[in-house]
Amino acid sequence: MRKPRLIIVCGVPGSGKSTFAHRVADRWGATSFASETFADQLGAAARNASGDLSKDAIAHAYRAMAAAAAAALKQDSLVLAVGSFRAEQQRSTFRELAAANRADAVTVRVTCPVALAAERVRARRAHGERGPGEEAIRRIDAELNRATGIDEILINDAAIEGFHRQIDSLIQRLEVERLENSGA
Repeated sequence: MRKPRLIIVCGVPGSGKSTFAHRVADRWGATSFASETFADQLGAAARNASGDLSKDAIAHAYRAMAAAAAAALKQDSLVLAVGSFRAEQQRSTFRELAAANRADAVTVRVTCPVALAAERVRARRAHGERGPGEEAIRRIDAELNRATGIDEILINDAAIEGFHRQIDSLIQRLEVERLENSGA
C-alpha cells in the first residue's frame, strides 16, 4: 500500500487554488477540503468589513479542515488541504498532522499577480460569492512572500490549459516519487 500524501495548497484568494484542487480531484482521485467551506459554516459573521475572513473564522476553518483531512488520510492516498495558509503555524500544523498520520506532506503555493487575483475575486463577487478586496489580497500575498516551507510554486497567470499542464506535471512527479519511496 502506498504511503498517503497530504498536499497543502496555499495562495491568495483568486490565485487558482480551487482550480488546482478540482483538477487533482477529477484527474488524480484526490480528496479535497477547502478552508472556505468550513468558514462559510459561520455565515455572515465569518467575514470582516474588507471581505476577508475574521480571525475566529480562520481558526474555526483550519481546525475543522484539519480534522477532516486527518480522517481522510486514514482512507485515501491523496488528500488536499486548500486555503490561504498565510501563517507559518497553519502550515506547520498540517505538516505535523501528515506526520502523525504517517503521510508525506508537500506544500504547494499557487500564485499569480495580485491585480489578476483581485480581478478574479471581483468577478466572483459580482456573481454573489464572497471574498476579500484587493488590499486584503495584498496583505495575504505579503505574508506568503515571507513564508518558509513552500515546496513547490505554480504560476497561474495565463491560459487554463497551461495551468492544468503544470498541475498534472507536478502530481505525476509527486506520484513517481511516492512510488519510488515506497519501494514499488
